[in-house]
Amino acid sequence: MEMTGTFRRHLTARVGPLVVIAASALAVWTPLPAASAAAQAAPPGLDGQNWTAVPTPAKVVALTFDAGANADGVQSILGTLAKYHVTATFMLTGNFVRDFPAQARAIAAAGQRIGDHSVSHPYFTTLTDAQIRDQVLSAASQIKAVTGADPWPWFRFPYGDYNQHAISVVNGAGFVPVGWTVDTLGWKGTSGGITTQTVVDRVAGSLRPGEIVLMHCGSNPDDHSTLDADALPAVIQRLQARVYSFVTLDALRGLGYHVLTSNGGVHNYGAPWYGSDGGTLPAGVRAVALAADPVTGGYWIAKSDGGVNAFNAPWSGSLRGQLAAGQSVTGIAGTRSGGYLVLTSDGGVHNYGTTWYGSLRGQLPDGVRAVGLAADPVTGGYWVSRSDGGVNAFNAPWSGSLRGQLAAGQSVTGIAGTRSGGYLVLTSDGGVHNYGTTWYGSLRGQLPGGVRAVGLAADPVTGGYWVSRSDGGVGAFSAPWYGSLAGQVPAGQAVAGIAGE
Repeated sequence: MEMTGTFRRHLTARVGPLVVIAASALAVWTPLPAASAAAQAAPPGLDGQNWTAVPTPAKVVALTFDAGANADGVQSILGTLAKYHVTATFMLTGNFVRDFPAQARAIAAAGQRIGDHSVSHPYFTTLTDAQIRDQVLSAASQIKAVTGADPWPWFRFPYGDYNQHAISVVNGAGFVPVGWTVDTLGWKGTSGGITTQTVVDRVAGSLRPGEIVLMHCGSNPDDHSTLDADALPAVIQRLQARVYSFVTLDALRGLGYHVLTSNGGVHNYGAPWYGSDGGTLPAGVRAVALAADPVTGGYWIAKSDGGVNAFNAPWSGSLRGQLAAGQSVTGIAGTRSGGYLVLTSDGGVHNYGTTWYGSLRGQLPDGVRAVGLAADPVTGGYWVSRSDGGVNAFNAPWSGSLRGQLAAGQSVTGIAGTRSGGYLVLTSDGGVHNYGTTWYGSLRGQLPGGVRAVGLAADPVTGGYWVSRSDGGVGAFSAPWYGSLAGQVPAGQAVAGIAGE
């Protein structure tokens, strides 16, 4: 929408904690060198609009916090999010990270998602194209320099002031504008007649799948109240009571999972489908593992003959025709660089378009096989799980394993890395074992006779995970559930993998 002068004046009153810094900064702001920097392309399919909700039927909410004039509520907000294991998105200005570097770094260190809110909080409909581009890219450069976190691709227009042309220029700089479904009005403070109950009621009153909530990190400049920070525990409790979970703005890029069957079929649940190997595999060849590409949102299928097929993801090679006698492909993992790793049963890790940090080849005891591979989204390294319950780490933190703890009849059937830098190990009885990351539950003791847990995938959006079962079922833990293949797996086929998007 194009904003009228009247609406613009209304917004000047609305922004509360951000007004002073925005008005003064706009008067002295001049373009910064980062404006000439090459921009990454905006993620496909997200251009052309200012997103005000996550398009999903899942019961999820994205909490977002704008940070500009001050950081008075940051410590409280981070403490509450940590207590309830919730991840949110913080939209930071360049001036905020300049003036409050410790708080900005604390937000990133807490594992919260960071977005771009311009350098100096100006009205974007008053800027030239060059100024718009510079406000976006210079802020991104400042945020990365101070926090080490990359805000790409999420951007929020200051004051919610935009028109279609401004959206186009921001898209051209590689960013996606994100607005909000509901403004808590916490920025008005107690002097504006708002209470913590008002904040809670506004969020709950607008509740819908994919709701984006606008809150603020700062205090009101007149009464110094931090209503959004103060109301946050009650907001989270109220939404959890209605069986909602929390996501970051990364949910706009995908929110769901894919299940792979041994005939090469890929079945999508809440995530885009880009194709599969169903009906195309040669006789005797099976699909054995599935990995999501965290860069494109596509995926790779690993095959029993060593081949790899790519769907909306780059292809860099495979082991087809190179497997030694007695070896098998047991895992594949996509990395944050856009490449992938393939695991063989002898412990070998084979890299394609990504960095190699080592493997277990030649180091496994007799009778022990490498059975699973997971990339670390934090370090870019990876973990290899073994049939004896052991886990080996390569450029990734090691926090423990099940070595020597597997009960008779149990086997390790999956491993997944999480955004916190830890990992989860799945056993065939449905048990999920957490190492350096949060545990949300498992299927242990709930599987019917003859049914096994066969795959594990971390949800990069909520921090939860999914467990796939041999009967086609999927169990969701602090992650949205969209459906499964329960009762639909044809005779002769098996569930071979699951991947979260």
